[in-house]
Amino acid sequence: MSVARVAVDVPLAHLDRLFDYEVPEALAGVAVVGARVQVRFSGQQQRGWIVELADASEHPELARLGKVISPEPIVTPRVYEMIRAVADHYAGTWPDVARLAIPPRHASTEKAPQREWPEPRPAPAPSVLPGYPAGSSFLDAVAGGRSPRALWQAAAVAGEAGDLLGGVVEAVDAALRSGRSALVVFPTVRELQRATPRFHEVFGAGAVGSLAFEAGQSARYRAYLAASRGQARIMLGTRAASFAPLRDLGLIVVVDDGNDAHSDPRTPHPHSRTVAVLRAAHESAALLLAGHGRSTDAQALLERGWLGDISLRPDDARRVSAPVRAVGELDRERDPTAARLRIPSVAFRFLRDHLAQGPVLVQVPRVGHSASLRCARCRNAARCPKCSGPMRARRRDQPECALCGFAPARWSCPHCHTSELSTTLPGAARTAEELARAFPGVLAVNSSADRIRDEVPDQPSIVVATPGAEPPAPSGYAGVLILDADITLARADLRAGEEAVRRWSAAAALARAPRDGGSVLIVGESTHPAVQAMVRADLAGYIERELADRASAGLTPAVKLARIVGDGDAVREFLDNDDWAGIELLGPTEVGPERWAALLRAPLEGARELTRRVKHAAAIRSARKERGLLSITVDPETLEDR
Repeated sequence: MSVARVAVDVPLAHLDRLFDYEVPEALAGVAVVGARVQVRFSGQQQRGWIVELADASEHPELARLGKVISPEPIVTPRVYEMIRAVADHYAGTWPDVARLAIPPRHASTEKAPQREWPEPRPAPAPSVLPGYPAGSSFLDAVAGGRSPRALWQAAAVAGEAGDLLGGVVEAVDAALRSGRSALVVFPTVRELQRATPRFHEVFGAGAVGSLAFEAGQSARYRAYLAASRGQARIMLGTRAASFAPLRDLGLIVVVDDGNDAHSDPRTPHPHSRTVAVLRAAHESAALLLAGHGRSTDAQALLERGWLGDISLRPDDARRVSAPVRAVGELDRERDPTAARLRIPSVAFRFLRDHLAQGPVLVQVPRVGHSASLRCARCRNAARCPKCSGPMRARRRDQPECALCGFAPARWSCPHCHTSELSTTLPGAARTAEELARAFPGVLAVNSSADRIRDEVPDQPSIVVATPGAEPPAPSGYAGVLILDADITLARADLRAGEEAVRRWSAAAALARAPRDGGSVLIVGESTHPAVQAMVRADLAGYIERELADRASAGLTPAVKLARIVGDGDAVREFLDNDDWAGIELLGPTEVGPERWAALLRAPLEGARELTRRVKHAAAIRSARKERGLLSITVDPETLEDR
């Protein structure tokens, strides 16, 4: 008797295991390991994948395999173990992770003849990474078939020293020279689209695959098949690509791992960086975390010795990067209004001086015109005279209600009876309008929301952009002005400082080198540690202190955390499913209307035990069919609700 061990697509914690089915003789030829099948489970037809084939089972009576949906070996033992490792890390189930990792079948794509994949062309001699400490050693190790793991913080400057994509291309080429494949994961589709032409230019368009959830079912499945069948040797993509089943995987690159877009919003919320770390260890592949900033999570891996650092020292970074200064006390002494103006005179001088040399980038934290409107005299929130909803300025100075859309011809404050309005925080659109009026004859461009520009010309212009929407300039920006730094730092987020320096570093990386006159000005509290880290080009020191602060507060990545959120009864019943001995329990605490939260915390050496017991409690809840809504998040990026 032939027995198939099947991973059934039933995301219930107490059923997260393999089930044995008898393989009928009629299906013996197509029921292969990795095939997608249909089985009868709990009285219903369910889909699953064959993970193993055996000659016997410990169970005396077995249900028969229903049918083979597709004999394509999608879930090989290596793929199964990879998904299993990610599911166990996040206390999730194998089917939950499999739905994120394996694209839905597209039958016509699977049956269609696949194109020929040419061998990638060799890249030119490396010139970016050799300029960094141990950069050449990293490339030599990868090319020699070894598996180094490194953090690379690229210099924040336009040009070769800060050529992030150039360094990634060099690392990919090293993996190819070792006879292995390479995977590069970007945080967003936009960054993937910007990077793809560079890889096509170097390796050949036909030799580079692209795997992204946003590409559509057919294109995503075609790329997945190319990886699974061993046709593709280079795969680019977003977080869905972190599971790409490339054969002979030699290198995984995660670009800008601190970007929260790397975290999947769907249960169990795997992060591309964590998937890459688990895969690198499981498949003996090299790993490179590359970006202009660095995350506390990467710093934690560095301090534990799991990663090496190939970044520049602060003094070398200051030498090659555009100088950064902040509006400080001396500026406030010269201009008493600088402390209360959003764009002080020193910022206008900065714009005027650098516009003579080329385009200037202005980074603002949000899109649109403003978050809300207030009375300019008494500062009370402006309310709609019809429905009392908040008033907003969608077009220039024309207020309208954010709820009902009513646009009064003349708004009047019910408290002080003035008709003058002011914005709490002008966004990119309003800022672009204000700067266009301040610099007549100079092109002012808004790059935000659905108006993101791909590139700007090398001519004097003001480019106002939100973080992540900054278009590159062919020769770099003559200057980069960062507005509302205090607003960015004041975000209600435990990672506000870390996120601020990541955003600012990405903007500073578009500025010209010092020899070409490039510079950066930050408008905000100059004494803030995050601002000082930018001025000193010492992001490593700042993130190191941030990690120490998170350790003293008992937050990830210094500890292992699990956050349980849901109905009060559901949270309490979940916590009653284990005694949690040796694990610190915080809560449950009410965090909103009929919403309660609890934290389970353990030191890193007890991480596996914590996730095991969380999953055990979830399995009990599932088996007992306990009622109520409940969400479990392991290693939460934030303690706020998603």
